[in-house]
Amino acid sequence: MINGQEEKNLDRITNHFVEFFTNKVNGLLGDYEPDTNNYPPGADFIPFSNVEVLKGFDRLSNKKSSGMDGLSGFFIKKFKSILTPYLADFFNKIVHSNIIPSLWKIAKISPVHKKGSKLEVSNYRPVSNLLSLAKLFELCLLGRMENLDQDMIHSVSQHGFRKNHSTTSAVVEIVDSISGELDARNAVGVYSVDLTAAFDLLQKERLINILRSKDFPEYLINIIYSYLTSRFGYVQIDESVSCVREIKAGCIQGSVLGPVLYNIYTSSLEDIVAPCKAIIYADDAYVIASCDDADKLKGLLEVTLNSHFAWLNSLGMICNHSKTELIVFGSDVDSIKVGEITIEAKETMKVLGVLVDNKLNWEYHIQKVIKSCRSQLFALRYLRQNLSIKDTFIVFRSHIISKLTYCSQAWSCNLSYILKSKLKSFYYHLIRVLLRDFDFKLNRTRLLERAKLENLENILFKRNSVFVFKILKDLTPSRLACEFLIRTYANERHPNRLTLFDLSRSRIGKKSPINHAKHVIDKWNFDWTNISIESFKLRLKSQFP
Repeated sequence: MINGQEEKNLDRITNHFVEFFTNKVNGLLGDYEPDTNNYPPGADFIPFSNVEVLKGFDRLSNKKSSGMDGLSGFFIKKFKSILTPYLADFFNKIVHSNIIPSLWKIAKISPVHKKGSKLEVSNYRPVSNLLSLAKLFELCLLGRMENLDQDMIHSVSQHGFRKNHSTTSAVVEIVDSISGELDARNAVGVYSVDLTAAFDLLQKERLINILRSKDFPEYLINIIYSYLTSRFGYVQIDESVSCVREIKAGCIQGSVLGPVLYNIYTSSLEDIVAPCKAIIYADDAYVIASCDDADKLKGLLEVTLNSHFAWLNSLGMICNHSKTELIVFGSDVDSIKVGEITIEAKETMKVLGVLVDNKLNWEYHIQKVIKSCRSQLFALRYLRQNLSIKDTFIVFRSHIISKLTYCSQAWSCNLSYILKSKLKSFYYHLIRVLLRDFDFKLNRTRLLERAKLENLENILFKRNSVFVFKILKDLTPSRLACEFLIRTYANERHPNRLTLFDLSRSRIGKKSPINHAKHVIDKWNFDWTNISIESFKLRLKSQFP
C-alpha cells in the first residue's frame, strides 16, 4: 500500500520497498556517515587450503535461492571438485590484496512478511540474497574464526546462532534462574528490551574497535572491514527490479557472517548488567535481577536498565522504550522508572514465544497454545477431506504437536494436574475430530492406535530426555551444563550411573527444569555419562516405538 492506496504496479512496489527500507535505516542512523578508508592487507594471513574451501562447500546451503548472478549454492556445489583449487587461489588473492569484488557487495533483497496487513510495506523485513561465491568466501572466513577462542566471539549468555543452543535452551535457562532465586526466597525481576532494526544498525567502525580489543588477527579485521564497506542493495519481486541504493551500515541479514558479527558486537552485555544475569537470543535480551528486599530490587532494576540503555546508545542501537517489558516474581514492585520512562510490571511476559506469568504456573501459556491450535482446526478438517489419514497426521505432527509442546522442557514440569488434564483433553479432542469419531466410539488408546501417535506424556518425556542428553553429551549451553555438574554425585550402588542431587528447598525449586531433569535421568536405567548417541537413539526407539 502506497500513500494509503493499494498499488498493483510491480515496478512501483519494488522501488517503494527499497525506498522504505533505506529511509528507515538512514533515519535511525541519524548523522552517521560510514568511513570508506582502505586498510592495508594483514601480514599475518595464512593462505586458505583446498581442504578449507571443500569444508566451506560442505557447509554451503543446498537452497536454490541465488543472488544477482542467478547461481545458487545447490548449483555450484555440483562442481566443487573442479572449482576448489581455483577458488582457493582466488580467495587468497582477495585477502592478500584486501579488495572484495564489488559484485559481492550487492544484495538482492526479498521483502519477507512479518505480521499484520500484507498491503503495508512497514510489515515486511528485508532479507538479503548474496552471490553464492560470496557466501562460500564468508564460510571460509567463518572457519578461521571458529578456530579462535570462542569466548572472543560469543558471550556465555548468547543462545542465538550457536551450535547446541536454541530458543528452548534460552527459555529453560531463564525459567531455571527464576525458579532458583525464588527457591532461595529472593524477589526476582525480569525485564526485556526491544531493539529497532538491530542488525541494520551495526556500525563497522565500532565493530572493528571491538575486534581489536579482542585481539582478532589483523587480516580478519581488515577483510571484514572491507567486506562491510561500500555495500549496495536492490529489491526484486518476481521479475521486477528496483533501483540500487547504498547500505550505510548493518551486518546483512541473510549472510553467513552477519549473525556472528552481531554476536561479537553485543558480546559485552553481560558485563554491563552485572551483577544481574543476561540471557540473550539474537537481539532479544532478558535481564534477571534478584534481591532479598523489594526496595533493593527496584533500585537494582533501575540502575541496571539505565546502564543497559546507555550501552545500547554507545553502540548506535535504538531501543523501542514503549515495548520494554517488566515482570516481577515474589514481590510487590509494580513499576520502575528510568529517566522520564516509567515501565509498569505486567502479569505475563512473552519470552521467545512462551508466555511466562508471575506465578510460574503456566496457565496463560496453556490457554494461549490451546487457542492458537484451535484456530487451525478448521484448516485441518478441510485437509482431512482431501488427504489420507496418514498424510493428515503428518501435518498434525508438524503443525499441532510441535506447537503444543514448544519449549515444553521449560514448563512441563510445572503444570498442575488441572492444566495437564486440560492439555491432554484438547490433544485427544483434536485427534477425535480428525478421525471423525464424533460418537466417542473409540477410547483414547484406540484413538492413538488409529492415528499412530504417542500419548502426550510420552511425547513430553521424550523431548525432556533428548534435551538433557544433548546437554550432558556436549556440555553446552555451558551454564545449564554447569548446573547439571554441580548436582552430580557418585552412586555407590551404581558407580557408572549418573545421579543428581535435588538442591531445592521449596515446591517451586523442585519443579525447576534442572531439578526436574533428576526425575528424567532416574527413569532411564543406563549410564548417561558413557552412552553413545547411537545407543541413546536405540533406547528411545525401543521405549517409544
